[in-house]
Parts: sequence; structure tokens; C-alpha cells
Amino acid sequence: MSKKILILGGFGFIGTNLIIELLKNEKFEIVVFETKNSIFGEQELLKKIEVHKGDFNKVEDYKVIFKNNKIDLVVHLISTTIPSTSNNNIKFDIESNLINTINLLDVMIKYNCKNIVFFSSGGTVYGPSKKKTKKKEEDSKNPICSYGIIKLTIEEYIKLYDYLYDLNYLIIRPSNPYGEHHYKLNQGLINVILSKIINNETVEIWGDGSIVRDYIYIKDLAKFVRELIEKDIKKEIFNVGTGKGYSINRIINFIQNEIGDFKVTYLKERKVDIKNFELNIDKLKSFINLDLTSIKTGIKKTYTWLKKIHQETSAC
Repeated sequence: MSKKILILGGFGFIGTNLIIELLKNEKFEIVVFETKNSIFGEQELLKKIEVHKGDFNKVEDYKVIFKNNKIDLVVHLISTTIPSTSNNNIKFDIESNLINTINLLDVMIKYNCKNIVFFSSGGTVYGPSKKKTKKKEEDSKNPICSYGIIKLTIEEYIKLYDYLYDLNYLIIRPSNPYGEHHYKLNQGLINVILSKIINNETVEIWGDGSIVRDYIYIKDLAKFVRELIEKDIKKEIFNVGTGKGYSINRIINFIQNEIGDFKVTYLKERKVDIKNFELNIDKLKSFINLDLTSIKTGIKKTYTWLKKIHQETSAC
């Protein structure tokens, strides 16, 4: 029996890779809701998915999808803000992300769609801690940016809708993904660095480069999420990362050793940046088998893809 999956924000970085991964399962029918001016990077896949365009701020724009289809599962990827700038307009963050998600949940309940996969944040919901430990799903939360606060609040409302309406949820807290199909370069350290190298630009680092992050190759993230969906895992929260952290300076060294030298400049550190962050992925390991791409292999694959895109763009 086929399962119709609605992906909100399917043309973005994670969404594109997730569509590619989910289409490997012939029982999945993919419906995508995206903004009117959005462009899908994988044109050949458009024949395999159903696309609706509209405004997430307008309930009627996506409500019609539920009205005309029996949606079995919603994958919620839409976010209008990023961690580094979300504190600049907190009211906008609340209205465009929290309120709009509540509207979505109400529509789901109205049309008896009781399954949601919500992409939260592994990098911001936990916040800083005095001890250098890998964060477990049940650890205390102390987000220091509006982005993380909103993600965590949405998690709580999803659990409330489970209590009130028996909503089945799968909450994903990804670490820092990198890899193919990443076109917006306002975030994502590895992709930004590689793109600047290709364009012969100086790489700018906030702080002294000692900040530690858990980086996951995007195809691994998409694969793990597909496997969790296929196993019909419900009412669970998962950290999805590698369980291993690398400092920014170490990432720079990796890239210099594999690709070549480039110019780096260090800027004043930002308050929104957590010093050390690694995810504990023991829970994820207990549900699925993890075959993780090494950081060096992932960087090489990402660089190869970015060079190809750069060459194609330059030829136009």
C-alpha cells in the first residue's frame, strides 16, 4: 500500500536530498509544497513528484492539498529564519514559524492526518553547557537564540497535539549538515568554505576557530530519516549526527590538506555561537544501523559537486 508524503519546504537543502532518498522507496508518493518563486535543482525528478506552490502564511494555500489528497505523513522543513540572525526580529520568528506551524497542525487534525516528521535543531535547542559532554535527547535545554527557542517550542506543541489528538510525531534534531544541493550560502560552514575557495574569496571565521561542531553528510541524514519513516517509528525524538565533533580550525586543515591552501580571516566572535557542541547518537543507533560517511570523504564529494555547479553556471 502506498503512502502519500507531503514535504513542506521540499526544494531546500535538506528537502531536495530527502526527496531523492524517499523516491528510492516505490511505495512513497511525494507531494511538495513550496514558495511561488522557488526553483527545484533536480529538474529530472519533477516528473516523479507532485508540486504545489503558495505562501505558508496563508493556510488556504496548503489546506487545499489536504482537501484533495489523503495525506498520510507531513514532513515539516519550513523555517524562515537562521540561528545567527533570528534574534534580530524575534516577533517575525514567532509569527512566521511558531504560529504558522500551529495553523498547520490544526489543518492536519481537521483532515485526519495524524503523522508528522518535524525537523527541529540539534545545534541550537540544547544551548551551551559548562561540561563538555555529548548532548542526549533528554538533556536540559537552554537555547540562546530565537531560532532554537522556536524549534523547542514547536516540539512541545507537537507533543501537546499528541496528548490532545493522538498526533504521531517523529522529531529530528540534526547536527550541522553539509553536502550536495546546498545553494544558499548564508549558513553551513563546510559548504560556505568550499564555495569561497572555488570563487577565490577569503574565508571569514567568527571567533578564533576553536568552536567545535558535529557535522553530518547530508546523504547520511536523508537516509537515516527515510529508514526511520520506513520503520514507522512514532512518538520519538532523535539526535541525528555523527557523535563526533570537529573544531572549525580542524575543518580548515582538512580542506587545506585535501584541496589546497586558501586565505582565512578571523572576525570577532558572536554571542549566538555555542563553544562546543556534539550530539550523543546512542538512541539513533538502537533503532537503525548507522553507516556514516567520513568527514574527509564527505568534504571531497561536496567539493566535486560544487565545482560542477560552478562550471555549469559559468558556462551559461
